[in-house]
Amino acid sequence: MKAPYIRCFWSGRLYLTNGMVMSVHCTHISSQQIEVEAPYGSQGSKLVKLELNAIHEGKTALIKALCKPLVDVLNEHNKHYIRLSFHKISSKDLTYIKTFIEDNS
Repeated sequence: MKAPYIRCFWSGRLYLTNGMVMSVHCTHISSQQIEVEAPYGSQGSKLVKLELNAIHEGKTALIKALCKPLVDVLNEHNKHYIRLSFHKISSKDLTYIKTFIEDNS
């Protein structure tokens, strides 16, 4: 069964392997993948560090994950739409995401 994929509006930062840091915001999230909108592409990075300022039911969290870029396309707003798979994420952060998904599915 495919994991639920829901809308998400959390903001944060994406750290590329070339040293570039970008402000991003999440558009969709599941327990396995996340989609973000960014001003620039992943620029060939094989792994990226993602930090998201999450909020759900008044509880905040700083989600940190190492992610593998899967898709990087320029959208109609001249922003990059980047789909990432979670490569390494803490069980605490993954539980937070799963609770968010369950409550919003």
